[in-house]
Amino acid sequence: MSEHNDTLQARIEAHYDDLPKAEKRLGDLLLSFPGDIASYSAGELAEAASTSRAAASRFFQRLGYKDFNEARQQVREAKRWGSPVYLSSGTEQRTMPSQPIEDHLAQERENLTRALESIRPDQLRRAVHALSTSRHVHVAGFRNSYMLADYLRRQLQILRAGVSLIPSTGQTLAEDLVDIEEGDTVVLIGLRRRVDQVKQVLDTAHAQGANTLLITDPSCEKRLEATWTFTCQVQSQSLFDSYSACMSLLNLLCTTLFHQDITHRQERLKRIETLHDSLDELNAYTWLTKGETHT
Repeated sequence: MSEHNDTLQARIEAHYDDLPKAEKRLGDLLLSFPGDIASYSAGELAEAASTSRAAASRFFQRLGYKDFNEARQQVREAKRWGSPVYLSSGTEQRTMPSQPIEDHLAQERENLTRALESIRPDQLRRAVHALSTSRHVHVAGFRNSYMLADYLRRQLQILRAGVSLIPSTGQTLAEDLVDIEEGDTVVLIGLRRRVDQVKQVLDTAHAQGANTLLITDPSCEKRLEATWTFTCQVQSQSLFDSYSACMSLLNLLCTTLFHQDITHRQERLKRIETLHDSLDELNAYTWLTKGETHT
């Protein structure tokens, strides 16, 4: 059985037509919310599906699992990996949180605290020094992480020259990776769920002599190695990952970079603002013009 066909959902779908009625009720329940198996016992699931424990035991063995616990462990790994199908819960669908704003705030606060407190100050200084002194900084990200990578690229461009985004829109990786040179820095944002290209970028950067900064989450595989790794919590009160801790970390990186050489960074900011004014891009002084009309 291939990895893609090995999930609980795929196994149920493959056997569904041949399931006895008692087991099919359990299959229907888990197809709707397969993640529920991670937090319930076999008896509780059997009761929820109006079937017997013996039928539940036969059900999981029919799907190819040794027992219920093996299936539950697989689903827990899927939840850790961030699959929305397995993060959703039938219980959550039936009951709204009594205090959704407070619960959301508490989770966001925990994510921020755990992410920022895990960063060693010496590692932060070294990573930011590399961002400051490298000939070129390449910022990479895929899927949802691409949005965060693009944001970081834009902020870094405000502070220094020689910043690019990987991959370029509509392009394959080779055209971008060929420009990574020894002494460059590659920042790769790799939050769950990651694709194979994450490792390919890191491995290529290592092979070509670049420093690497990996910004990831606790589900990161050990095979992903970087010069520096910062871990951000992404857990939320729903099936949607939270990126607030990652955004805060990106802000911290840019703020620290700015303060490392305020004079030089400030001069670049002034040149950018001068260009904004000459191009009349931002309507930044509309408030001043309005004020003059009343005098």
